Amino acid sequence: MKTNRAVILACIVSSVTVVLHAAGNAAADWINDLSPITAKDWNYDRAAHLLERAGFGGTPDEVAKLAAMTPEAVVNFLVDYEKVDDRLLPAFQPSGIYPNGCKLAPLGEVVKDVFATGKAYGIPAAREGDLPFQPTVNEFYTLLFSEHAEMLRASQWWANRMLITPRPFQEKLTLFWHGHFATSQEKVTNYELMLGQNETLRRHANGNFRDLLRAMAQDPAMLVWLDNRENVKGKPNENFAREVMELFCMGEGQGYSEADVRELARAFTGWTLRPIKTTKDEARFIADPKLHDEGAKSFLGESGKFSGDEAIEIILKQPAPPRFITRKIYRAFVRDDLSPELNNQLARLLVKSNYELKPLLKTIFLSRDFYSAPSVGTQIKAPVDYLVSTWRKLGLRAIPTMPDFNEAAGALGQVPFYPPNVAGWPGGRSWINPATLLTRGNYLHGLFFPKPDTFVAPDKVVLEGYRNIPEMFPKYAIQPQLWNAKTQRMEPVSMKDYRAFLARLDSGPLRAKGVDTGPMPASGSMMMAGGESKSQMSQLSDSEWFNLAVGVYDGFVEAFNRVKPVPRAPAEIDFVAMLQTSHATNADEAVDYFCRRFLSVELPPDRRAAITDFLKAELNSAQLDFNNPQLPEVLRRTVHLILSAPEYQVG
Repeated sequence: MKTNRAVILACIVSSVTVVLHAAGNAAADWINDLSPITAKDWNYDRAAHLLERAGFGGTPDEVAKLAAMTPEAVVNFLVDYEKVDDRLLPAFQPSGIYPNGCKLAPLGEVVKDVFATGKAYGIPAAREGDLPFQPTVNEFYTLLFSEHAEMLRASQWWANRMLITPRPFQEKLTLFWHGHFATSQEKVTNYELMLGQNETLRRHANGNFRDLLRAMAQDPAMLVWLDNRENVKGKPNENFAREVMELFCMGEGQGYSEADVRELARAFTGWTLRPIKTTKDEARFIADPKLHDEGAKSFLGESGKFSGDEAIEIILKQPAPPRFITRKIYRAFVRDDLSPELNNQLARLLVKSNYELKPLLKTIFLSRDFYSAPSVGTQIKAPVDYLVSTWRKLGLRAIPTMPDFNEAAGALGQVPFYPPNVAGWPGGRSWINPATLLTRGNYLHGLFFPKPDTFVAPDKVVLEGYRNIPEMFPKYAIQPQLWNAKTQRMEPVSMKDYRAFLARLDSGPLRAKGVDTGPMPASGSMMMAGGESKSQMSQLSDSEWFNLAVGVYDGFVEAFNRVKPVPRAPAEIDFVAMLQTSHATNADEAVDYFCRRFLSVELPPDRRAAITDFLKAELNSAQLDFNNPQLPEVLRRTVHLILSAPEYQVG
């Protein structure tokens, strides 16, 4: 009788507490030892561990190439990545979501333009007949939803860059700094600013922390995110000043007071940017002397007429920042448990190098401590890391779009460019619970067993909660529309066909996945609370000047037409070809090969035996027959079992 795959999966899922024990090649006596690993101690497993942490893992061939080098050469190759040519990486291709030359601005800000000029967002603001100001509202929602959808395209572009880059550590560092200087499109609502910040993080990722901090303090997206563009003389805004000490440099309560926050805010007054209302407006930092408080300030024990640059220097002279930064880097790339003594050693190294990051990073990755027992196979993979490392270990050369990356990342809790708050993603054990462990396994099932004929592109479906607008407001005769994959446009459909489509969604792929199609911008919450709605403008007259329900639905339709669709294709995975390169001849060797290829932690013997028995039962043989037409399907199911294990969640 064949081994029941469902039983094996149930056993795996029941092990919700992730195994966080050392891998077999880790040395227990290397803990807290920063002396460099020697060539005689270097091997395949340690090369795989380094590539997992200082990148997103790799294929056996990629790991073997690193294992054939000296450890110092490998670390230099990964950390000195600017020496590696990456000019073939594709740049992000914008959709062109501003055809009228204007960008998103709150409706309240454009009302004056409506009455003064008769235009808003670059279009005529009014029309004849019912709902005369509806064009303005429609364009507002079109821009709002277009910004969100374009940001999701950019998120997928970045994930693809992580997959194919010849500089994996650069993208891993960029992702790390994105979580450190956490900035969200939810508030910024300008994908160009967010991509600009992404490039700034990438440019400074392995450079000097002082330069990176200054660049972030002057970054247009950050100026919007933490409100420093509104920080002016006489009315200081403390948001950025507080976070630059609490979250970016020092840690909560580590050597600063509320008075220091207030004084620091005064130092940053005038660091702003000009309004960005049209495509001709340049997103550029300016230090406006008219808005800067030139008065004397007392800050962290020093007094003077400090500017923002001088304040940054004062912060970095404090004892807390080097310990704070090294602790954060160590926990991100090594392990959570960092002794005060080791933290002080690393902090002294950072200060000695004048905040240059490369000496710190190279010391960490070459250290015996990095390869010690508590450091190997003990990190729970963050969702983006989990997804990208899966693709890289599979040997993919393009991001799979079935399943959808952003939908999967959102279900797992980490969509790039949408951190939950200014503190970033909490990470660690928060990534794993019974639901997310099942979701990870379900993603792999969709990756290994795609169904293109029934796949629904989530980026072209109106979000749940808004889909019923045409039916909710018959008075306005809102034309229901659906995405046509052939024409790549939204197409009008009858209400009957529209209801049928929504019914399929309720019981079909999107509902079954238990996830929505991504986070919505906070400003998108300006929505009706059921029934007919009247805007503030409509209260000026007995008749309704515009309707938000109409604007929301028409905004979705037009945004879907403006934003380029994601080309949809399943992953091309050939487990048979992988296995043939390993020279495996039987089920035991096949399971050994796939475990070694994908896992950093060994499976418990009983579970490994159960998976091997499953493979034998499915093949009706302990031997591999590469001419067996069932082999590809059986191998997919076998690898799915291995990758659904708790052990695959760590690296």
